[in-house]
Amino acid sequence: MNLGENIKKARKGAGITQKELAERMKVYQKDISRWENNELTPSALTLAAICRVLNASADQILEIKGESK
Repeated sequence: MNLGENIKKARKGAGITQKELAERMKVYQKDISRWENNELTPSALTLAAICRVLNASADQILEIKGESK
């Protein structure tokens, strides 16, 4: 799993720039860049906010797949 790449993919899929995401989340654009480059890992609360803003599921960003029974 590459969390940074998944965040970037979801952001691009939503059609927004790093700057727009930063503005919507009220963080610095540098933070978005650091998350996407795996230099910084967002907290669980921040990850939830990323999902809301990008209209993406945590399963998608965290690459959680359903368990087989």
